[in-house]
Amino acid sequence: MDNLVPFSHPRPDQPTPREREILNYIWTGLTSQEIAARLRIAPKTVESHRANLLRKFRATNAAQLLRFALLAGYLRAPAANSGTDAPAKSHGQSAAAARKLTSLK
Repeated sequence: MDNLVPFSHPRPDQPTPREREILNYIWTGLTSQEIAARLRIAPKTVESHRANLLRKFRATNAAQLLRFALLAGYLRAPAANSGTDAPAKSHGQSAAAARKLTSLK
């Protein structure tokens, strides 16, 4: 128990640019398979980046990861009145097609 690092200390490592890119895709709600397809990398590579992000942010799941990334300033929440978070209309769009990807950092 003496080896535990308190949360008040700075994070051990900063995310790499690629990890920040993966983090932005996670923030938009994409799965590892969808991220891998967009980046043209193996799904296992995405899982490795996710694992590194979880370790670096000391998170145990995606919800904690996103919360800690928001608190650390790596992500920002969209404005409540921006109108970009409207649910997908039923004009033949799938949920995946309705996701909007914007650079958050």
